[in-house]
Amino acid sequence: MSSLSDRELLAIILRSGYKGRPVLEMADEILARDGGLQGLLTMSMEQIMQLKGIKLAKASELLAACELVKRLSYSQIKGADVISTPQTLIGWLQKAIGNMEQEYFVVVFLDSRNHVRGHEMLYKGSSRAVNIEARDIFTAAIRAQANRLIVAHNHPSQDPLPSGEDRTVTRELVQAGELMSMPVLDHLIISYDSYYSFREHGGL
Repeated sequence: MSSLSDRELLAIILRSGYKGRPVLEMADEILARDGGLQGLLTMSMEQIMQLKGIKLAKASELLAACELVKRLSYSQIKGADVISTPQTLIGWLQKAIGNMEQEYFVVVFLDSRNHVRGHEMLYKGSSRAVNIEARDIFTAAIRAQANRLIVAHNHPSQDPLPSGEDRTVTRELVQAGELMSMPVLDHLIISYDSYYSFREHGGL
């Protein structure tokens, strides 16, 4: 299976095309229209069913396959030190929120060894911004019995460079974490194929 192209793998899931369009050409249409496989990972049932030739059964199968990819990616970060090896966490975040058309703010809860205890999607905003409250973040962290945090959000523009507001929020969350003895180890800004880490850029 590893030797198959994206279009061939997608064609296997689709199994058949529609009238006048073989399944491989149908796979090409889907990949070209929706940002490749990464685009499919962020689509809802309603969005998938808007694709030509996709009815409920095929939409359900595609959605299930995409959900399995996300869960497999998340399972890979559960036992990893996501500070020493951050790419596993970044890869999951890119699959989960990297191609979203709205901003999502995710809090990743860590134990004392920087292993992931869980995560929570706390905010969903417009295409421009989310409103972030430190109180909500640390309440969720206490509930999850976290020792440390990583926060992340996506930029629908696909430009991961931080805005002035992103820098302000980061400073405020780091200060709140110090007061709570629950350090914020990184703030990641995610796009579908790139990211910005405040930790890597000395911004914490």
